[in-house]
Amino acid sequence: MNLNLKQKMIMLKNIKAQTVLLALLFLSVSCSDDIGNYNYKNINEIKATGIEKTYTVYSGDHLKIIPNLNPTLDDGNDPNRYTYEWSAVDPLIINPLLAKTVIAKTKNLDIDLKLAPAKYTIYYFVKDNATGVTWQQEPFTLTVISSIYEGWLALGDVDGKARLDMVSILPNVAEPKIITDVLEKSGSDLKLSGKAVNVYCFKNPLLTTLMYGIYVTASESGTSRIDQDSFGWTPTQNIAYEMVDGSIPRNFGVDFMKSALQSENFLYSKGNIYYFLRPMQIGYSLPQNKVDIETKPFYAAPFIAENGGSTGSPVFYDRDGHRFLRYICVSGICSKMPQAVGTGTILDWSNTNSDLVYMTTTPFNGYENFAVLKNISTGKYNLLRFNMGFVQTYYKEILNAPDFDKATHFAVSPDSGYLFYTVGSKLYEYDNGTQSAKLMLDKGAEEITYIGFHANSKTFANKLVVGSYSTTGTLELYTVPPVNGALVLTNSYTGLCKIVDVAFRAR
Repeated sequence: MNLNLKQKMIMLKNIKAQTVLLALLFLSVSCSDDIGNYNYKNINEIKATGIEKTYTVYSGDHLKIIPNLNPTLDDGNDPNRYTYEWSAVDPLIINPLLAKTVIAKTKNLDIDLKLAPAKYTIYYFVKDNATGVTWQQEPFTLTVISSIYEGWLALGDVDGKARLDMVSILPNVAEPKIITDVLEKSGSDLKLSGKAVNVYCFKNPLLTTLMYGIYVTASESGTSRIDQDSFGWTPTQNIAYEMVDGSIPRNFGVDFMKSALQSENFLYSKGNIYYFLRPMQIGYSLPQNKVDIETKPFYAAPFIAENGGSTGSPVFYDRDGHRFLRYICVSGICSKMPQAVGTGTILDWSNTNSDLVYMTTTPFNGYENFAVLKNISTGKYNLLRFNMGFVQTYYKEILNAPDFDKATHFAVSPDSGYLFYTVGSKLYEYDNGTQSAKLMLDKGAEEITYIGFHANSKTFANKLVVGSYSTTGTLELYTVPPVNGALVLTNSYTGLCKIVDVAFRAR
């Protein structure tokens, strides 16, 4: 039979179609014949119970969840049969590698929560090592609320090592929350080493848009800025990275800070003073303890009267030259004080013949500066007060002040101008009007380790803050009545470190 090309093609297609049909039929018959020939075996399944759908916890608080695994096939003879993982996922973070945080690898979730404030989805995985199957449990929601919103930061020592504690004041919560070792509880990577030195807060701390600065200083780890909300930290947050001089050691530490206004700050370290002024784009650079007509820097005493900052003229003290010097903020240099004027006895600014024992600026009497000086020749102590215009409003000997030569801490009331000082366990209030001191507190076996007033602490600005220590540290706030009235205790917080310094984290 002769077939043309077209007929051959049609025949070939029919043969292929029949072949495919036969193959499908064969598979169908094979499968039909094979039904029931497999042996199916159940495996151990995990469906955990005892986990709520939602949890709300303050950051740093303890979270404990004890699930029941309810295994379907497990004789319980192998204690290592399962491995576990609890993972927190922040749905607002797009990068999946950054969104997920493994918070535990144990059967029970039993941790101090170190997640940043956010709403997380929590996944609980249980792997059956006998079967190799991982069972994901029903995810639940964990809302982490900041426990470090606002409040008192107390830096001190515990067993000779620095620790930062916090008395946290939370919105709509009646009682403040005491958080010991708040850096550890908040999950901060900052590890303080050495002894406690200084803690300080002020607004607009950088030339960038950062709105709030919290700085912590320990003797070995130096001065570091922690995140304003989470207290997080990276090595580049050491204050050395904020300074123009690249040769500054990365663990550079200050002795103290002082800020007259937001966006402005002084650093003091070992006789040198550094200055920052954000509106003028002035960063910390060379030491500012220099006089305009002199070539050699002077060793600054460890006190600064901020005296209005850039709106006035801050005052430094030359420790070796025994003289006051005014600082010109914009020029970045000091000059001699103007001619001394005032009422009564006048002190020569440039030749005090005295060591400076204490100096500060206070809101009292329209912002006055208080300075306590010890005369080198006589050994007597004198109190100097001067206003922002450098008019000396008061200069007299300090009289009738028990153990004043042994005083270790000082503070000035913004309302009354009383000078408070401490000697061991005792707190005295010196009234320069009557030139006499009155014992206000005697804490017996406790040592008073800190006193101060905090202008930025909102409703607490006029409270005298007292830190004391026996077996643990205590932070107390007192109202200072007029006319040498007895101090009134308004707040007391215990269980803290041995307090060295205090700052208020404001909002």
